[in-house]
Amino acid sequence: MTVGEELKAARARMGMSLSDLAAETRVPMRHLESIERSEFSALPGQTYTVGFVRSYARAVALDDIAIVNALRAELSSGGHERYEAPLQNYQPADPARVPSKSLAWTAAAVAVLVLAAYLIFRSYALQPTPAQQMPTSAPITVPTTIVPKPAATVDGDTAVTSGSMDEKAALPGTSLVATPNQ
Repeated sequence: MTVGEELKAARARMGMSLSDLAAETRVPMRHLESIERSEFSALPGQTYTVGFVRSYARAVALDDIAIVNALRAELSSGGHERYEAPLQNYQPADPARVPSKSLAWTAAAVAVLVLAAYLIFRSYALQPTPAQQMPTSAPITVPTTIVPKPAATVDGDTAVTSGSMDEKAALPGTSLVATPNQ
């Protein structure tokens, strides 16, 4: 008795239809029909076949491990090896369509320049500027000195003064304010 026949007999004993079984196991009906007929080549692959048979066996209350082992033995004896996708004849790329080396080097150089520009922008433009504030200390009052006026001599009707007043000296009654050097 094949695995498919054994599963079909267990389903019939439980009184389940294929549509009930498909709804319970969520395996498409066409795959369940292929399993019951032991047409495993119609299934997507050995991994799916084993999974579908395991779900089928659990749904009809059979020992799923024993059924899967019997299925693997049946698959290997029946010449059903694992599924392999058909190989396609791939041709190497046409050298005329491959970009030149100079284009690749130019693109790499542009990428490096863009990266460098971004890093420079990020390091200088996004850096917080230090606050340019004046010191908050109190102003210092410097006492002023009064330079005496030079003596005036009268020479006839003209008054002549010798010397001049210091330009840095303040007028009487004023004071100078000094700020510390920075």
